[in-house]
Amino acid sequence: VDLAMFYQVPHYRGWDPPLTLVLSFAIFFAMILADAGYGGVLALGMLAFWRRLGVSAHVRAWRRLGLILAASTIGYGVMVGSYFGVAPPEGSLVSSLAILDLNDFDTMMRLSIIVGVIHLAFANFMAFRANPRPGRRANLGWIAVLGGGLLIWLSGQTGGAYGLGIALALCGLGTIVAFTSERPITKPLDWVLRLFDGLRGLSGLMGVFGDVLSYMRLFALGLASASLALTFNGLATDVMSSQSGLGGLGGLLILLIGHVLNFGLGLMSGVVHGLRRNYIEFFKWGLPEEGVAFRAFERKEVQE
Repeated sequence: VDLAMFYQVPHYRGWDPPLTLVLSFAIFFAMILADAGYGGVLALGMLAFWRRLGVSAHVRAWRRLGLILAASTIGYGVMVGSYFGVAPPEGSLVSSLAILDLNDFDTMMRLSIIVGVIHLAFANFMAFRANPRPGRRANLGWIAVLGGGLLIWLSGQTGGAYGLGIALALCGLGTIVAFTSERPITKPLDWVLRLFDGLRGLSGLMGVFGDVLSYMRLFALGLASASLALTFNGLATDVMSSQSGLGGLGGLLILLIGHVLNFGLGLMSGVVHGLRRNYIEFFKWGLPEEGVAFRAFERKEVQE
């Protein structure tokens, strides 16, 4: 609840976003930190302060969030095969669990875009469910545009998927034009004005295109975190292999300081950009109206 209330209060007629916010935030956080070792450090930190984080229900909620973030980071780190920037040995059981490669730019870019499309489509779906007005059908149009655009891009503009994507996109555009406006029809001119309002609604195409592309930051930040870990590991190895008597100590210091720095940067990036995807892009489409926090009535008496 604190995460949802931090940016804006959902409207009274809206829907309750905490569960969706926590799940999507955990996924984005894991994609940015992108290392099972760092996830393990986060889990150990939560366990070390377990009792201190259990003093109240409010603090225990943050403790649960920390465990969810740690578990998602470990899971995603295993999927990309990164343990403090070190890949598991070939042929081992752990290496067989690595189904993604951070250095495969095309695949990781597609994954980020697919995650973004699903996230924004779900936002429009929840807005459609919560909105009782006729204009809510425009949200279905945006879902069709998102799905159609994704199919067009993934198909390479060939085959049946390409045709289906074109059909979905066109149906979505027509739905947006037809239902964006809620102007009442009382005279013939209102039909023209309503069509103009619908065409003006298509101005959101550039916005939705930019919002989808912004999810590529998940891949970029994850790659940056992995690259820094590899760099610090390489520097430490080079120093340790030198002939200097202090080479071992210097290498350990580089390894420790480098990973502490990278871990701290990853935490900041994961929190800032993981929440930004929700507060800016997701709330824009899923919770466009802001509400006012509930304050219970309270009777106060002056004691004399």
